[in-house]
Amino acid sequence: MASSCNISLKLLVETKSKKVLFAEAGKEFVDFVFSLLTLPIGAVVKLISAGTMQGSVGRLYQSVANISSSYLQPGTDKSDLLQPKVLHPDSRELLLLQGGAAADDASSPIARFKMYTCRSQCVTITMDSGAQCPQCKQPMATDMTFVLPSAPAASGSLAGNGGAAVGDESGGYVKGLVTYMVTDGLEVTPMSAISSITLINKFSVGKDVELAEKFVTVGMDEGLGLLKAALRSDTVLSDVFLGRNN
Repeated sequence: MASSCNISLKLLVETKSKKVLFAEAGKEFVDFVFSLLTLPIGAVVKLISAGTMQGSVGRLYQSVANISSSYLQPGTDKSDLLQPKVLHPDSRELLLLQGGAAADDASSPIARFKMYTCRSQCVTITMDSGAQCPQCKQPMATDMTFVLPSAPAASGSLAGNGGAAVGDESGGYVKGLVTYMVTDGLEVTPMSAISSITLINKFSVGKDVELAEKFVTVGMDEGLGLLKAALRSDTVLSDVFLGRNN
């Protein structure tokens, strides 16, 4: 994520049915929704809250939280399951879910990757602080924390049609200087007049529709809402930004 924790988004809404046809989005929003795929299940449950998870994953999470350490293998840390680190090391886009919290916040599932070496600092590192150095045989317990790369500074203002940072081509997953169409079900494609007209015509066949533009801001609450809705709904944008409950 860029230094700002809010992303602007323009929605095309059918006002009668209170449905979002699609959003015009810039790089920042697309990077964010793509980055949701890098979240481990344990991190998803922690962010959403186990008590509100549909299905059985919430109960599984609570079982791990409640089980006594006397039943666990020696050296097993429940936080590896309850607060797993993001699989992809470049997790800047996910900082929206923490309201801009630092990537090294120990309470966050989007924590820094920590690596260790021996006291002699041989040319060997590990993610297991109890490992033995294969060269000098000393414990590898010296912290050599892997820090996420700094986000590049944007060299321009936010675009008016979706928040793409002008001139910011590096980092994330998709290119900037492009407007993307994100459907209600989170299908993402490059925006074009043909694709938008086709979607509008498909939706309006046999219906009396009233279309309107709606500008919204995506912050931490909306980010968490998008994550939660994406797990249970085909109308994610409508659920989050229009208050629809399916």
